[in-house]
Amino acid sequence: MPLQFLFKFQYQAQFDETGAENELCSVFIGRGSETVKINNDEIFAWRWVRPAALQTAMAAGAGNFTPWFMLEWTRVWRDHRAQVLDLQSKLGSEARSR
Repeated sequence: MPLQFLFKFQYQAQFDETGAENELCSVFIGRGSETVKINNDEIFAWRWVRPAALQTAMAAGAGNFTPWFMLEWTRVWRDHRAQVLDLQSKLGSEARSR
């Protein structure tokens, strides 16, 4: 399944005297069957989590989420929840059919 573009947003943050971020972030949704490969210079940690569990953790203030991810997920969950849950449903039915 090819990735589907959802939206773009601009993110800015100042980190005391050490620097700042000013980024334009593009958000896509999709699925794949290959192993996830991350860039360890860019990503400290990652994990798979069900969307509802992520929403619960973020609402409770649990976890260590970056400010840009909290902005991104809030919009994904608000505006694209049906697409996320539909994708999760398709992934679950594929796993059960194997």
